[in-house]
Amino acid sequence: MIKTFIDFGAYKTRLGAFDTGSRFKDYFIEKKTNSKVNIENINLESLDKKIKELIQITEKKVNLHIKDTNIMLDLSNFNSIDLSFKRNFEGKNISLEDIQILLQESRQIVQENNKDEKIIHMIVKKFIFDEKIFQKIPENYLNCKNLTLEIKFICYPKNILDKIKNLFNKNDILINSFSCSTYVKSLNYNKLFQNYKKKIFLDIGFKKTCIAVYDYDVLIHLNSIPLGGNHITSDISQILKLAEEETEIIKKSFNQSETVFAHDDKLKKDDIEIDIKLVNKDISQDLLKKIIYARIEEIISLSFERINFKNENNDSNYILVFIGEGSKILNKNAIYLEDKYNFINEMNFYEENVESICKSANNIFHNNYNNEVNLISKKPKKIGFFEKLFNFFK
Repeated sequence: MIKTFIDFGAYKTRLGAFDTGSRFKDYFIEKKTNSKVNIENINLESLDKKIKELIQITEKKVNLHIKDTNIMLDLSNFNSIDLSFKRNFEGKNISLEDIQILLQESRQIVQENNKDEKIIHMIVKKFIFDEKIFQKIPENYLNCKNLTLEIKFICYPKNILDKIKNLFNKNDILINSFSCSTYVKSLNYNKLFQNYKKKIFLDIGFKKTCIAVYDYDVLIHLNSIPLGGNHITSDISQILKLAEEETEIIKKSFNQSETVFAHDDKLKKDDIEIDIKLVNKDISQDLLKKIIYARIEEIISLSFERINFKNENNDSNYILVFIGEGSKILNKNAIYLEDKYNFINEMNFYEENVESICKSANNIFHNNYNNEVNLISKKPKKIGFFEKLFNFFK
């Protein structure tokens, strides 16, 4: 058996194939996406070619036929809905079935009021038994007067998902599920930063940036802005009067340099690998730093504004983690932004690759995150209390 995940990005399309038996080694492949392919204005012909190419290469490599897959993607026009759902139980003991019914009713309310959208994630942020707040359900059943569930729903437009489904159906491939790429990745990377109570992930893509904020292990904010790595490239190109190819060389050298921020020297061939033609342009490291910083700071500020982020408790135990293709420019330089935001205790750059991205999605399927309500069918297996609760949407 084979389980596959395809991540659609504006810059790259990635595929991960996982062996559910013992027939092949997990396989990962990525291809650069034509910049004209916009997943939200689906260029079906270009996308179809890319899908066929990835599928054919993978099938040949693992010597298995791919019949179905799971799609990861970030959309600009997704809907993040927060719902507080309350029920009076008049002091009786609350059963597993009671909670299941509340979850199902809350889902129906959201779906009925957003008929043009599909719920792809349902995350319980808090369980409130009277005045007692839990981020996970206590194992002992509680008796209480009121039970409140605070739930976050992530919804994608049905018309876009239907177009993608039809495209795969044309290739005789069934789509099992859709998932939000930024949420799936940040949920998986979250465990790498357990020393921090609050975690902010900035997923800087090619054309947009998604922001995900966690309180411990629970997603509390998710949104996006229409600015990404391509805007940084454009800034450098316009201000320094460089062609696109030259700008990419500059960005690559910026990633590789340990000391690119340290001095106001000119870029030199001896310091970093850079085309000799660019050395003759006499480009200042300090100017390059200012160009990149200005846009990165704008991305951070607008991202915080989009989620109405306020550090009301003056909590300094935040870590800001940069992920995504567009953030690679900060590979060794993220720490230089820390002084700008006094509530950020640390800034970090996590270098993703096709393997870590696809494994994030696979982990969502095989690990039962206590607050993620399972919307995807799975094969029956022996399960415990928490899994019984969150697998009821089979």
